[in-house]
Amino acid sequence: MNRRIVTLCLLLAAAVVVHAAVSQPPAEIMGISLGMARDDAHKRLKSLGSLEKETRKRQEVWALKDQRVSHLLVGYDTGFRVRYVTAIARTGGTRIRYEEFADVKTAQRTNTQGNYKFTWEVPAQRDQPGYVAIAHGRDPQYLESYSIKKVDR
Repeated sequence: MNRRIVTLCLLLAAAVVVHAAVSQPPAEIMGISLGMARDDAHKRLKSLGSLEKETRKRQEVWALKDQRVSHLLVGYDTGFRVRYVTAIARTGGTRIRYEEFADVKTAQRTNTQGNYKFTWEVPAQRDQPGYVAIAHGRDPQYLESYSIKKVDR
């Protein structure tokens, strides 16, 4: 009997952790994490596509070979660690629902003249910096872009 109770408690705890993880957007997009070193980001980005444009060595545009996301925009801080990542949905590609990014019920929502914006503010935790995540689009169900940006405090 005690084993069943312990097993049930562990399953409930795991379900809570999984639900909490989904309610907040992750601190990475397509394997590019906030705070990641530029060299590590480049290794991952080269496996996803090709560098299309670089501005002042700290902002890059990558064209992807992905059916859902056409481009990743990556910005670096002065230490050349990832400061932000923005994914641009591919026009005519497989559409991405806002809910796939994170739980929209936990987001701050705005709808201005047919532009939908969902914003999450995620506080710093352990070794992960605080960040803001934004999903944006003109459709109430499908996004056009989503971003994560490290919050400097």
